[in-house]
Amino acid sequence: MEIGQDNTWKELLQNFETGLEKAVEEVEKRDVETIPGAKEALIQRLKNMKLHFPKNNGEIFLKSINDTIQNTFFPNTKDFTEAFKKIIKSRTHEQDFIINELLNGFVTSKAKAIASGTQGPIIDRMVEAFSKRNDFHIVDYQFYAMFGDPNKPRHYIKNQLEELAKLFGLVSRELVVEKDIRKSEEKVYTFYTFPESIIKILEEKYLIIDEELGYAYVSEAFDRNVFICMFLANIAINRDNLDKIGGSFTLNGISAIFALILLLSFLPKLSVDETSPILNDPSYDPDNMSVIPKSWMMRQVLEPLFEPLIKIIAYRLGGGLWLSKIIDSEINKKIHNQIRFLIKDVNKWVLGQLVRVEIPIFVEISNIFTEILVGYDDS
Repeated sequence: MEIGQDNTWKELLQNFETGLEKAVEEVEKRDVETIPGAKEALIQRLKNMKLHFPKNNGEIFLKSINDTIQNTFFPNTKDFTEAFKKIIKSRTHEQDFIINELLNGFVTSKAKAIASGTQGPIIDRMVEAFSKRNDFHIVDYQFYAMFGDPNKPRHYIKNQLEELAKLFGLVSRELVVEKDIRKSEEKVYTFYTFPESIIKILEEKYLIIDEELGYAYVSEAFDRNVFICMFLANIAINRDNLDKIGGSFTLNGISAIFALILLLSFLPKLSVDETSPILNDPSYDPDNMSVIPKSWMMRQVLEPLFEPLIKIIAYRLGGGLWLSKIIDSEINKKIHNQIRFLIKDVNKWVLGQLVRVEIPIFVEISNIFTEILVGYDDS
């Protein structure tokens, strides 16, 4: 069905308009700002969004989600290697610190549910384990040592680890040794590794050959970003098969994360008074940071916008299948609230003010908004 004739899409846009009206009402009746003009700037931005977002069948959303979020994080392909290449090539951990922190927090909570006996950040431990060998393989007993629970039987742990490997798109291979040195009997070793085509990419990007010493080792640049890209690539190619991406938990978390990113991107950039103490803080960079209005962070303002945006993201990324899983259950609300509160963990605090760091995706989406507004004004 053409999107212009899509009644579901029209309904989602209408729900977002309603959310904007509620948000404006909440901002207007509260006075929590300490920065002159912040409240007025936020109200004006919300009203502009209500005026312009529905135009041309939600053009701003289509460009922001299809051209920026989907192309960068969820390439439209069924080839895992192609998806991984596009994702890891286009972003770095430094560029997308906030996004990677959001995704890392979510993936860690998902993996933690699988490997409940684990101590410490799961992705970081996987990075450490794979970095110890120069062939990007780890044997199954290393997995058991990292993620196993001594209080549970081995077969249970094995099933859980296979689910964890599936979450990141890892594969397992078996090596049969006819005579084990210790027991003089046949022994089967299971190795967990990356798909062969991915290993070639990793070798080119992260393997350092020391010709003087005569061996190869994995560089320090091999970090959690690799596993986050594997996770995203897996979602990109299996978005129609929820069992392969972790079910509705994953799509609710992903949709909430990128809904939050859209909200941050649409924030008005505030100018603080030249006498403001925040300008004297050495960690504040006025060229790459902007202050977030306190009003924007209020639950009464965020909630009417957040829920419709989650559904909009879900529909654009996964169609009706994903949208049908964004139901107003207590579990989903808990996931959405958890993501909403992550914003305080990944943004910088300067002198008590929450500060948005202008990472590339925020700038890209903000520019789309500005360009379309200018286009409307010109016409």
